[in-house]
Amino acid sequence: MATGDQADITSRLQSYLPRGWFGDWSEAPVIGGVLAGIASVFAVIYALVMFFWAQTRLQTSTGGWIDLWAADFFGGTLPRKPNETDASYIARIQYTILQQRATRPAMMNVLTRLTGRAPIIFEPNRPLDTGCLGVNSGPASFCGVARMGSLACPYSALITVYRPQVAGGSAGAAYADAPTWSAMGAPLSHGYTGSLEAETTTATDSDIIAAINATRPVATNIGVCITNYGVPVPTLDSTFILGESQLS
Repeated sequence: MATGDQADITSRLQSYLPRGWFGDWSEAPVIGGVLAGIASVFAVIYALVMFFWAQTRLQTSTGGWIDLWAADFFGGTLPRKPNETDASYIARIQYTILQQRATRPAMMNVLTRLTGRAPIIFEPNRPLDTGCLGVNSGPASFCGVARMGSLACPYSALITVYRPQVAGGSAGAAYADAPTWSAMGAPLSHGYTGSLEAETTTATDSDIIAAINATRPVATNIGVCITNYGVPVPTLDSTFILGESQLS
């Protein structure tokens, strides 16, 4: 017997009736049936009350009610991910509500948490990112850390974001965009490479762009490069020769 179930409410109703009127409850089936019927209705009402009480707090809400919390706070900018659990979605909503915004450390933290990899943030107007002429010796001496800056580009930044590592699938799946299984050199059979459909990621490119837009200060120019980890990113440095060098 649990609090609020039919047996519990029946027992409570029986306790309000004079004991001498009906004798032992096992020998009073008529009044027992009446009380059990009333208790069954009250048990349903109690369960509904407890359910809706739980939905009034984000941490105890469940199912689609969590989606309503997200819609109330963020509109349609923070939808539930496919197959995302309630606990994971609640944690993501709480983090988004309380996360820092509008600063460089905030942008670094948001993207690192989203992708699992620290981004590269370059501000052309920030000496710590660009260095200065002749500060060092060697190929990087013309601009310190080998990136040319400009005071004519205030409130601007270039951000290189690395996609999170995918999960699921099998070896070779990333190279075979097949609907189910890829058969290489063996028609009508299952090959040894899996499918991109079996792969899942914690953050899509759209999620990354949305996170940047939600964190960036207003009236800023942000350039974004989304790439896979380990893939060289095109750069302009002291080795670039106009008309000869290529960005690849």
